This record gives sequence, C-alpha cells and structure tokens, in this order.
Amino acid sequence: MNTSNITNYRPKDFAELLGVSVKTLQRWDREGTLKINRTPTDRRYYTYDQYLQFKGVNTENNNRQIALL
Repeated sequence: MNTSNITNYRPKDFAELLGVSVKTLQRWDREGTLKINRTPTDRRYYTYDQYLQFKGVNTENNNRQIALL
C-alpha cells in the first residue's frame, strides 16, 4: 500500500498501517479510543490526522517558536 498520497484509509488499510486487526479498530471505536468516520453513504474511513494522533504527533499546532539567545 502506497501511503504517500492517501488522506483517507479504509479500515483494512488503516489496521495494516497501525499493525493491528480490523477487530481491534472496531473495539477502539466502541470504546471511544479511536473513533471512525463515515461517508454520506455510511462507509467507514480513517484519516491521516487520526494516524498522526495514534502515533502521538500533535496535528493541531505544528508551528514551533524558537528563541535565539
């Protein structure tokens, strides 16, 4: 799977990316750990931001301030 241009992932692909099973993703959704998104036609998908969130990367504010001394 080439992930360079993908912003939305099917559950199967997202599970593969995280190294877990689809059943684990379903359980996390039920528990509220990692909520799944749905299209208007009710198809499930995950986003790249959710991947970053899972990996512990702050996606809200990636701007860093550097103080020069």
